[in-house]
Amino acid sequence: MNAQVKPMSTMEKTTLLFETHPVSKKQARFDDNGHSAWLYVTNPDSPVVTADCWIYNRITAPQESEIRKYRTSSPPAVASYAHPHAEFTPLQSDIFEFKWSHDGRSVAVLINGIPFGFIPPGVQRGYSKHLMKTGPWGHKWDEKLYQVLFDESGWSESISTFY
Repeated sequence: MNAQVKPMSTMEKTTLLFETHPVSKKQARFDDNGHSAWLYVTNPDSPVVTADCWIYNRITAPQESEIRKYRTSSPPAVASYAHPHAEFTPLQSDIFEFKWSHDGRSVAVLINGIPFGFIPPGVQRGYSKHLMKTGPWGHKWDEKLYQVLFDESGWSESISTFY
């Protein structure tokens, strides 16, 4: 299956990618709401979201005491969970795409060919490269699980040019 590739558009609250897997019939959606970006996956043939994955903040990570300002289901990750380099401002030239597992039960979002986060089956919160620890925003990146789910080889947990 060819992943949908879409260039970055002007940022406000916007869905950057949306795709239905042909086998699993699950839908994946990647949204950027202006302060953070999230990957979502639904039940088969349904718009009901079953899991999400925080991908990055577009703002400096707030302190936990400031999170009340973001009364949304998709708040930015706070400083105690977000990697210091988790602030990301997409460029017009950035390319966003989905990568699905063969069975369509897992989905990852790639930016310029680099996986930033993924959702495996059976979890409510996915795995993000920008999390320093597991918590309310999801799980810390698991390279081995990513490789198994997406049949990858050659990636390293510490890609020198990632940050």
